[in-house]
Amino acid sequence: MRKVIFRIRELVWWFVAELEDILYPYTDDYDNHAYALRSPEIDDISELRDQLQAAFEKIERLQSEMIHVQNTQRRQVNVSKSK
Repeated sequence: MRKVIFRIRELVWWFVAELEDILYPYTDDYDNHAYALRSPEIDDISELRDQLQAAFEKIERLQSEMIHVQNTQRRQVNVSKSK
């Protein structure tokens, strides 16, 4: 009985291993990796500048949205006071 259970477990393990290889192929090919495709003229300073620029754009957008929300809230308060 133990051999039968062992064979079933072995068969299931083999099936799952094959499925894993199909779904998540493993490769040692570093040349095709995302970090290897990075352009050599891009340096760390320009990356930091781009990140800062993106952060500043997000801050500006959030500030304008906050101003819009405050104006909407003030209008609602003024409407409710006038009633």
